[in-house]
Amino acid sequence: MTKKKQWVKRFSEVDREKIVQLAKKCLRQKEGEKALYYLKNDRKISDEIIDYFNIGFAPFNIIHQLKGRIIFPIYDAYGKLSYLSTKSLVIPKGSKGHFWHEDLEKRFYLYGFSHAKKNIIERKKAILVEGEMDVAFLHSNGLNMTVGICGSSFSIFQVSLLARYCSEVYIVFDGDEAGKKATHKVMQIYENYSLGSYHIKYIPTYLPLKQDPDDYVNKYGINQFKKMLLDSKKKVW
Repeated sequence: MTKKKQWVKRFSEVDREKIVQLAKKCLRQKEGEKALYYLKNDRKISDEIIDYFNIGFAPFNIIHQLKGRIIFPIYDAYGKLSYLSTKSLVIPKGSKGHFWHEDLEKRFYLYGFSHAKKNIIERKKAILVEGEMDVAFLHSNGLNMTVGICGSSFSIFQVSLLARYCSEVYIVFDGDEAGKKATHKVMQIYENYSLGSYHIKYIPTYLPLKQDPDDYVNKYGINQFKKMLLDSKKKVW
């Protein structure tokens, strides 16, 4: 009887960097054609942002638990590679499903923060979304002050991190019940810790039912998305 293969929960710094470099290379080769097509055509993420965020693909022809997965490197606030988040193009039998990430305290990280930090400082505002795809999509549409929560995790640490660099945070989670609950959770943290006294305003922005940011932008356009943000600010003030 063969033993079931155990998944590594955390990679070493060296192995993590090797995976990122391999995945970046493979995405632009034959093995990565389907993944690249998915990112560019299905999810409308630009080549520039794919490269900027070091998004890659671990090919199927390697003996590795991440094979067949799109790789999203997660960096800390200062640009250090901290862990990997992944998404499978298919769900092989016995796999971990579409999404898998290294075992870590997600509440200490915001996806894309080190990439967006300069623009957040310049504009004094940030857009907070769910997940890596939404971040990369909005960056591809010029909203380069967008960051994402990792899963459903959100904490006072992340709130405080944003408070150091901007005065407005627009919360744009998916337009479903889970998205509404996550928005409510963020606003509770904001209110419970009296963060308004730190001169930062959290602004909930509700998408139509069953839409996420890319659904909305693809249907109504980026200018309408920006207008929605401005309208939500007026409602809060």
